[in-house]
Amino acid sequence: MVEIEQIAFQIISSSGDALSTMMKALQFGREGNFSEADQLMKDASALLSKAHKAQTELIVKEARGEKSEYSIMMVHAQDHMMNALLAQTLISEMLSLYKKIG
Repeated sequence: MVEIEQIAFQIISSSGDALSTMMKALQFGREGNFSEADQLMKDASALLSKAHKAQTELIVKEARGEKSEYSIMMVHAQDHMMNALLAQTLISEMLSLYKKIG
């Protein structure tokens, strides 16, 4: 169970950092600083990749027959990751719009 919690914390941490980074990117985009916004979006993407890698590790283990116990912490982690992934799509679109009207 400890391993599940560690992986959950990795997903929560990486996803939360990614979301915070994307929100900063959105602010820079609103201000017309697109080079900074683009860099922050790349940084956020790298953070989301870390979260996805941690999630994939669990999926691979389960595919090999190594079942893990239900964990509310993991449910919470998945929620964080999905919200960050959705935000990535929406904020990318918003930045594109800022670029067009800027």
